[in-house]
Amino acid sequence: MPQSTIAGARAFLIGGGGIYAVLWIYGLLIDKDSAANFVPLNNADDWLHFVLAVAMIALGVLLVPRRRAV
Repeated sequence: MPQSTIAGARAFLIGGGGIYAVLWIYGLLIDKDSAANFVPLNNADDWLHFVLAVAMIALGVLLVPRRRAV
């Protein structure tokens, strides 16, 4: 696998995980019945965003290129 593809995959996973982490924190902080809940979020969404954030960031950090034997 080319290096640029691995770097792109890592950036996508870590960046996407960061976005899900922000959505999780936002969902925890806002009142679900207020006008600030424009996404709209509920408790199930909050915990789904948490799980996706942890999984994507962990995969992005753990994804390392394999070295080919010559």
